[in-house]
Amino acid sequence: MFTAIHIAQAVRRELGEVEVYGRELGLDERAASAPPDTAAWYEIHERWRGRSKAEVADDPRIRAYSEFYRRIGLDPKKTPPSVQNLLQRFFIKDELARLPLIHPAVDAVNLAALEHRIPLGAFDSAAVAGSLRLDFTQGDEPFQGLGEPEAAELPAGVLVLADEEKVLSRFCYRDGEAQKVTAQTRSVWLLGCQVPGISRAETEAALAAAAARLERAGVRTAG
Repeated sequence: MFTAIHIAQAVRRELGEVEVYGRELGLDERAASAPPDTAAWYEIHERWRGRSKAEVADDPRIRAYSEFYRRIGLDPKKTPPSVQNLLQRFFIKDELARLPLIHPAVDAVNLAALEHRIPLGAFDSAAVAGSLRLDFTQGDEPFQGLGEPEAAELPAGVLVLADEEKVLSRFCYRDGEAQKVTAQTRSVWLLGCQVPGISRAETEAALAAAAARLERAGVRTAG
């Protein structure tokens, strides 16, 4: 159901069991106006409300991604994994002050990621040139992260998800502006990250949940 994304030999040698799985899905032309699944967001809030940041960080799945962050040179206290960051910013508080909405397709994927505690992503397929790969940078590749005003050159040795022309994301940490989902997006690459301590079955279950959420929300087209 999900395709294994190519892992460069250097990444395989250094990081071993890391994998990326994905599938391309079409979006309905009305996707950008689909209503949010408010009840699902509040269910997550009920599950995590009142917990401490330390309790979130100690969840076994979140801890696996934190350990992976350390292996690739990131400090999870300063830059926590995406699921941990969302839970700590919004869902452990007594009140859910606002919903972290971005785009209905992205929101559906984020809900599945939070439910399974597995980082997932959605890229605009039209912005992806050729095949995807997980690789280390050679140095000086330009990359503009989401919300950043301009591109900056990456040093050598940064773990990235890239296509045949450009860096798409600093892997499992920051996606790029180039492939962000917008109102004009008509298909997405749905992607999930497996690291040591997380099984393929767990990763694919999260991806399947995201695909199902896209369909239930009326965002995903058939096929």
